[in-house]
Amino acid sequence: MMAVLKTWCLLPLAALLLLSIVPTAAEVVRSMSDCAEFLLQQTPPQIPGILEEGEILDQNRYRPICQTWMNTRRFVTLYDTKNKIPVFSAYKYRGKHVEDPKEGRGKHPWKTEPQLETEDKNMRVGPLRYNHQAVDNDYNKRTAFNRGHLFPSNYGFTKDDKIATFTLTNTVPQERRFNSGSWNRMETCVKCVMDKYCINNNEILEGFLVTGAQPSTNNLLNKKVNIPSMLWSAFCCYSHSENKWLASAHWGDNNGDTNSMPTKTLAELHKKLSTGDTVFEVFPGTCPRETTVTELYPKLDKTCLCPLPISTSAPPTTTSAPLSALSTCLRSHCTSEPVFVNHFGGFEKLCLTACRSETLRSRYLIQRCCFIFSARRHNKRLYYGS
Repeated sequence: MMAVLKTWCLLPLAALLLLSIVPTAAEVVRSMSDCAEFLLQQTPPQIPGILEEGEILDQNRYRPICQTWMNTRRFVTLYDTKNKIPVFSAYKYRGKHVEDPKEGRGKHPWKTEPQLETEDKNMRVGPLRYNHQAVDNDYNKRTAFNRGHLFPSNYGFTKDDKIATFTLTNTVPQERRFNSGSWNRMETCVKCVMDKYCINNNEILEGFLVTGAQPSTNNLLNKKVNIPSMLWSAFCCYSHSENKWLASAHWGDNNGDTNSMPTKTLAELHKKLSTGDTVFEVFPGTCPRETTVTELYPKLDKTCLCPLPISTSAPPTTTSAPLSALSTCLRSHCTSEPVFVNHFGGFEKLCLTACRSETLRSRYLIQRCCFIFSARRHNKRLYYGS
């Protein structure tokens, strides 16, 4: 009898031990409300034809995923199983954990989500073939596109937050130059804004972001995965130092254009993505819709790569085509302010060529061009013409 009791008492302990070694899983759920902690005021975006009034219109096609790693929810994704790309990922930005010993993206295996195939709940790594999602091999067929994160890895609060972003349900085929160029500079700039200004009245850094993709009509990667025509991103937070809510939006075409993406208002993003009688809305009404954070850019460090302000002075009466093209390029790439381009000294052609390339050598040359045309060397201001 005593042996039986001992065996019975050990069963709960054995069950707990078994649960502790089960592989960590993401959760494919039925409603966005099941992962509302990553949404500002627990309110999901309004996506015409997809997600309206908090309801997913086609639950067989669009699946909400509570992206979970090491038994902790990290962010939420709404996934399109037909186009095999996410509609958007939403997350709460908290800065970087001071005790995190490692920085940067690192190299992590790309994961898939078996629950989208009505299989088990455990994320998998490997060259599997699925019907409702992209797999790693899909991105090895066409070199012009890479795996573009919606929730950026370097936005993760901890190392595990960063690792959690390496799931193919959080990526879209993104043109390589767009990903490493204007999109990367936008992410860097927004991160700097949030780090400095998204500290609330409780002295907690907290910003809410939503990043999404607009699918193309019929442009496929590996004859399977939709290549989005454009990507968009928006953030909103309360700033104690500014004593107000802050918000801005960005979007860009998914092509090789490396020019800087202008900072837009939420209202402009809403207008861009609204269709017919259904209004697109990324955040609830708490967030300002008609203002941006561009007035904060001059207060940030030059390494933040935020777009330089346009001079309010009158431009020169005559502007040559090379000067106009070069001025646009330097405005996108140079981090010093102000920038000057008089007394070219024969460098304009070299610098313009470097601006239009994305090689490592060209990036080095661009920095040299920025130095050559900087305020320290010349006296006339560059007017950013058309």
